[in-house]
Amino acid sequence: MTQDSGTDGPARPTRAARCERVVLVTTGVDVLRHAFAASCKSLDRMLDGLGDEEFFWEPVAGCWTVHRRSDSRGVRADGSGEWVIDWDPAQPKPAPFTTIAWRAVHTAGTNYLYWEYAFGSASPTFDLELPGNAADATHFLSDSQRQVTQMLASLSESDLDKMVRDTSGGQRPVHRILAGLINEQVHHGAEISLLRDLYRYRSSLTRPNSR
Repeated sequence: MTQDSGTDGPARPTRAARCERVVLVTTGVDVLRHAFAASCKSLDRMLDGLGDEEFFWEPVAGCWTVHRRSDSRGVRADGSGEWVIDWDPAQPKPAPFTTIAWRAVHTAGTNYLYWEYAFGSASPTFDLELPGNAADATHFLSDSQRQVTQMLASLSESDLDKMVRDTSGGQRPVHRILAGLINEQVHHGAEISLLRDLYRYRSSLTRPNSR
């Protein structure tokens, strides 16, 4: 509302406008929720359209991968069912090259195991039945992400410093467990993306001594 000033000049406001400051606070839980959701969305995009041939592609000799239990590859394999994933607790250096199958199933398995130890009732003998094709692996990964997302939705800020079990038998604060899962999804997702690029151009890859 304005009041005529009685002159030909501009009208003056009858009351001063009020300015209210709204302060938005981003919490640690908010940051972790957003980061985990972003890493899930990125992985979904990277796995879109993945077929079995590409899923199991071994670009170099001696790859670690996912395979049937009956297919012995000279290394320990984990998994409770027909399909298993190559693994060596000694963690050899340099580590063997791994397939998209290995990276996708390993990422899902990490989500399952860390969640089960930190928030579930896992015993030292806890094991997983692993998928044996690209489509099942994608669902396996999505299911593993869903339970972490649901747990994140229920956390309060004070929960982040609570000590929980980890897969090594020790304890870590909740925020470190979650940061570790985000890191796994981000770095294995980037590796999968690069492998998919290489697979697309595999016919032009230079082989040793081919020059």
